[in-house]
Amino acid sequence: MPSPLVVLIGIVALGAILRFATLDLQSYRYDEAVTVGRVIHPSLFQTYSAVSHSESTPPLYYLLAWAWSRPFGTGELWLRSLSALAGTASILVVYLAALAVPLPRRAGLISAALVAVSPVLIWFSQDARAYALVFLLTALSFLFFARARRRIGRRDLLWWAVFSALAIATHYFAGFVVLAEATVLLLGQRRRGVGFAVLAIGAAGALLIPTALRQAEHNHAGWIGRQPLPQRLERAGAKLLGADNGNEHGARQPGPIPIEIPAGLALAALALLLWRGGEEELRGAGVVAIVGAGAVGVPLLLAALGTDYLDGRNLLPEFVPLTILLGAGFGVRRAGRLGLAAAAALCLCSLAFTLEIDRLPRLQREDLRNAAAQVGTLGPRTAVVTSRYSASQPLRYYLGARVAEGAVPPLREIDLVGSASAARKAGGVLPAAFQRVESRPVSYNFTLTRFRAPRPVPVALRELERGGLVGGGQTASVLLASSPSDELAPGR
Repeated sequence: MPSPLVVLIGIVALGAILRFATLDLQSYRYDEAVTVGRVIHPSLFQTYSAVSHSESTPPLYYLLAWAWSRPFGTGELWLRSLSALAGTASILVVYLAALAVPLPRRAGLISAALVAVSPVLIWFSQDARAYALVFLLTALSFLFFARARRRIGRRDLLWWAVFSALAIATHYFAGFVVLAEATVLLLGQRRRGVGFAVLAIGAAGALLIPTALRQAEHNHAGWIGRQPLPQRLERAGAKLLGADNGNEHGARQPGPIPIEIPAGLALAALALLLWRGGEEELRGAGVVAIVGAGAVGVPLLLAALGTDYLDGRNLLPEFVPLTILLGAGFGVRRAGRLGLAAAAALCLCSLAFTLEIDRLPRLQREDLRNAAAQVGTLGPRTAVVTSRYSASQPLRYYLGARVAEGAVPPLREIDLVGSASAARKAGGVLPAAFQRVESRPVSYNFTLTRFRAPRPVPVALRELERGGLVGGGQTASVLLASSPSDELAPGR
């Protein structure tokens, strides 16, 4: 029987391999392209300023990404490696947090294993956004919360306050976990010093208010509340159980294993906890459950009251206590081999979905890197028309292009990157001089269709911005060759 340390090293190594081995397999998705194309600027001050009008999350990740990009650039491999490091470190921190609760060592190992193979946590460990970092910082907050709850000491409270403030400065939803932790600490029997730590976190959070108010004016996250809440909750649950990727739009793409199987295994974990858990195990798991329930319940209440930003990726900080709760159920001492077998089955379900993501384009990010390669170098008489809300930013980044504003130069070629059905109707919308010369798929959902004219033809911008040309909403994006001063070229 290998020692716990050997098992832990193996779990962390597996998690690192799953995160780093395929780090640049997929192209940037829309939000990642926003990070590298609109947020990260040569100046740190410009980057900080861009967060207020371009994002709906706090600035910490983007400031770290700016610093990371200075020596490494903004290519997929190097910029995503920041998230991959955070995601790998989270495996160890979740293990330590489970032990600090306290829970049995094997509950900590199971919790770490669930993090290591989680498809959504691997997805965001390969994502140039804030989610892997906030999961790590929330796990660190929970670790020192658990330590402080057991023995109120200045050092544990200090680190709890530091990591809680940093987590909130990375993503606002981390605040719900911190709020639940603070409530447990304030209601505990040993409250000396807790109030000062809570005040310090509140003061740090108050510094984010001006940024949050400016971001609210732009309403970049307003699309979330327009999606059916049951669908979002179903996807969030699937993410926790290892049966979904990091996408949030539309219905969940099913994986190789029916979701009922991991859902049943999760219920088995809770049943084992209640049936076989000892007094100390139940007490520790109860605290974890209180934090998890409070952290999920508050955003649910806010959604019911009309402030609705609840979706799976925003709930990733809440996955910290919820994952540890699953580990607690599988890992109770009296669960024996049954608990280990059920935990292994749930990990295998997650691993199967993770491997399917690497294999199947329908589960991946759209391959807009390939779409840009098929378009080729943009000439001065070529325009690319594409979906504004899913493809424009990645294509802009990969093509080194600019968004057309005002007058468009006379064109000889119009490249549509959108749905095949929309492209078939485009010939009746574009000026008669343009004839379709080719049409081929360039990613799972996108087709490249070229139209050429024998000589340059004036085309009004409003004619090219018709969403019907590419099948992506009412308004399309029009991309043109950038000027030499444009700084959107890949790897700058």
